[in-house]
Amino acid sequence: MSVPTPSAPAPQDNFSLKEEIRAYWSARAESFDLSFGHAIKSDRELQAFQRLIRGAFGSEPLEVLDLACGTGEITRALLSLDHRVTALDFSEAMIARARAKHGKAARILLGDAERLLEDDASYDALITRHLVWTLTDPEGAFAEWFRVLRPGGRLLVIDGDWVNRSRWQALVNRFGNWLRDRRGAPVHQIDADTHASITKRFYFRDGLSREKLETMLRAAGFGEIAPADYHQVVREQQRAAPLHDAIRLASSTRFALVAHKPGP
Repeated sequence: MSVPTPSAPAPQDNFSLKEEIRAYWSARAESFDLSFGHAIKSDRELQAFQRLIRGAFGSEPLEVLDLACGTGEITRALLSLDHRVTALDFSEAMIARARAKHGKAARILLGDAERLLEDDASYDALITRHLVWTLTDPEGAFAEWFRVLRPGGRLLVIDGDWVNRSRWQALVNRFGNWLRDRRGAPVHQIDADTHASITKRFYFRDGLSREKLETMLRAAGFGEIAPADYHQVVREQQRAAPLHDAIRLASSTRFALVAHKPGP
């Protein structure tokens, strides 16, 4: 018996959902960097990101597109490795914070990661963190990412399954939340009702897995797809985090993979 695949929203519904997504993340921009797992909180975490990026892209400076750059934290890691960075985000509020951090060191643009305006074969590498699970049209997005990569270019995706938890992960999450509340630590997520409303309409509303993502990237033309060591980053995030946040960072399945566009 075949398992039905999620369908993308109809075009008119898609427009409404994307505007809701933009409004939600714009509202979160002010407190976004307060959360562990969003801002890079230590030199050791920055170094772990540097190792992850070097492992994916090599050591030579490249033309890199940072998709859904948010407040510019991955852009920061890329710039520290001397890459020439274009950073893109759908939210004006996120872009404002990225520009405040990086000024003219990076080319920072307002735009839609699913409908790029860049020319064909513009970049040596693409990177995205915590974007894929929110896509409304992943097939269209992956086709666009493939298009703007140069032959031989590489895509690094950092993401996770933020929907499904094993029994152990659910227990860990509950304990981390209990400890956070007992300590009186702030909760940085805003408007839980809106978050629930939009996430249940994402394409990956039933959860994103590395295997599912790999299958879709292959269908878009990517090859040589392999896992990347994102756990090194999570370990450093946990090392720097308060205990309740360190525990909660272990309550979801996080992963990274590298994919190549065929070519020289």
